Amino acid sequence: MLNHLLNHPLFADSSVCAALRETPLGFVDVGARGGVHPLVEPLAGVTAVLAFEPDQEECIRMQKALDTHSPWALCQIEPCALAEAQGNASIHLFSAATNNSLRAANEAFVERYKIKTLEPVGILPLQTTTLDEVLFSRRSQQNFWGEFLKLDAQGGDFEVLKGTERTLSERTLALFVEVEFFQLYKGQKLFSEVETFLRDYGFSFYGFASIHHRSCKSLDKRTEIGRERLMWADAVFFKDPLPGGNLSQPLSKRDNQVLFACAVLLGYYDFALELVPNWAEESEAKRLKQLIHSYATLPPAQNQQEVLALLERIQATPELTNIEVGHFVDQRKHWGDYDDAIWKLNSSSK
Repeated sequence: MLNHLLNHPLFADSSVCAALRETPLGFVDVGARGGVHPLVEPLAGVTAVLAFEPDQEECIRMQKALDTHSPWALCQIEPCALAEAQGNASIHLFSAATNNSLRAANEAFVERYKIKTLEPVGILPLQTTTLDEVLFSRRSQQNFWGEFLKLDAQGGDFEVLKGTERTLSERTLALFVEVEFFQLYKGQKLFSEVETFLRDYGFSFYGFASIHHRSCKSLDKRTEIGRERLMWADAVFFKDPLPGGNLSQPLSKRDNQVLFACAVLLGYYDFALELVPNWAEESEAKRLKQLIHSYATLPPAQNQQEVLALLERIQATPELTNIEVGHFVDQRKHWGDYDDAIWKLNSSSK
């Protein structure tokens, strides 16, 4: 929700908010087709967005939308393609423009899994550059962009990261990166290689914000079940300054505050609570902990109503029970496990 966190009284009076009002959160959105990612909308008013999109027509459309209404403290668009180095390249165009890539599609998987959105429709030449070149050369006067990175480069995310090494070392605290688990595009690096690379820059992998599977669709999900192959996900990485993290040097107060804000935006409330004592004085720490608990609260009555609504849908269309229940679980499974709570309940009942 737009500016929901920014306008929360407990956040508005915090030193985090004061710091972001003075210097906005530097969010870089690589692959911004369709608009800036909603990840940072809760802090839109104190977020500076630098969006990258190689499609010139899409950049014009986005700019017109921003000229009409922009909720951001600052938002600028770079109409260029990011890669590992500056040079000549070609962009492969597909039936769904959101899949356009500097890499060709892997026909074996496209055919096997019948991925119609990856049907090729053309190739265009273009120039590539690096994020480091943009941030430390052309935009060297603004030293906040890159604190929070979102990457969706359709098979080229590893190469974008390779061209972002200085930014990763000196500025970035959190990443939200699309990763794949098989080569949807020819020659692309997979999640394991992305994770290993980022680990060397002090980042810890925290989890997947979304997980997507693929199959040949040979089963009828209305009546049959089965595991599917993991295809892609949005992976979350933090520079974790706490014991056990991969960092070799302590973070500045600004870094800790930005990291806290990113943890809240990404829903890592327990991690946010861990971070508070790192920099907040006692009175502020108390307020921020109240803030986190308010965001984390899910009233049982709300869940009860949603369960009852699910039951009504099942009763109305019993043939769709498997799909309705599956979707209900899908919407909640990213919030963590309850094994520890069930274990405590079982232990206390003995």
